[in-house]
Formats: sequence, C-alpha cells, structure tokens
Amino acid sequence: MNMKTYARINDGRVAEIIAPMTYEVDSPAGVEPAFKKGDEVPIDRRFPAEIVASLVDIRSAIVSVGDSYKDGVFAPYVLSPPSAEDILVGNTAMRDMLLGMATVRIAPLQDAVDLGVATASETSALTAWKQYRVSVNRVDITELAPIWPAEPA
Repeated sequence: MNMKTYARINDGRVAEIIAPMTYEVDSPAGVEPAFKKGDEVPIDRRFPAEIVASLVDIRSAIVSVGDSYKDGVFAPYVLSPPSAEDILVGNTAMRDMLLGMATVRIAPLQDAVDLGVATASETSALTAWKQYRVSVNRVDITELAPIWPAEPA
C-alpha cells in the first residue's frame, strides 16, 4: 500500500511534514465508512478543511521543513541577502552597544586619572579602552560582516 505523506505549506514554505497514519483497529460493524486495521486514515478525517487545503502530497518528492514551495515545485530555501539598509541598521546597533560598553568602562578610569589617584594599571587600561572605542567607531558599518575589534584585556 502506498501511503500518503504531506507537506503543510505556509507562506510559500514547508512548515511541517505530516506522515501517514493508520487505523489501529477495524471499524465497528455498521460504521461507515468501513475500515480495517492498518488502513490509512484519510487526511480529511485527521485535519480540518483549512489545514487540508494547505497540504501537498509529497510521496514522489524529497522535501524538508523550511524548503520553499511555489507553483508545484519544492526547492531548498535560500535566505535573501540583507539590504544595505538592514546591514546599516544592524551594524549601527552593534557599534552603539560596543561604544556604550566602552564608555561605561572608561568613566571610572578617567575619574581616577582626573583626580590624580590612578594607578599605573588604571592609566594603562584607560588608554587601551579609549583606543578600543576609537577603533570601534572607525569600523565600516556599511559592510555585511564587519570585523569588530577585540575588547582590551
């Protein structure tokens, strides 16, 4: 018996694979439609009409969750590259977060220097964090995957 496997399609993508299901017992006498143990349960008895309408029989296709589906054709999903605006927005957020973190680290070190109570270690750390902050600010945030500088040790 060739049982049906379905792909549930949502917004042009395979949302799930639905395997066949069989009856575990024979139907009681007089129940229509009659079925036998091991018969496939029809898909419209398993799911409501709105779900059934989103299903595609995939017995003859190799399909994975996440694949795209259009005009009867399945294909691996290819993520669209981000737009220049998306890249800029994401990198600006990262840059601003890194600059903010550096500023928080710099503030107490700068206070110690300004008050004349900084140790040699604090003065060195202040210079390193300021260099880091300058380096972060110089990253080209229009690049798809910019290389962010490493934090000072």
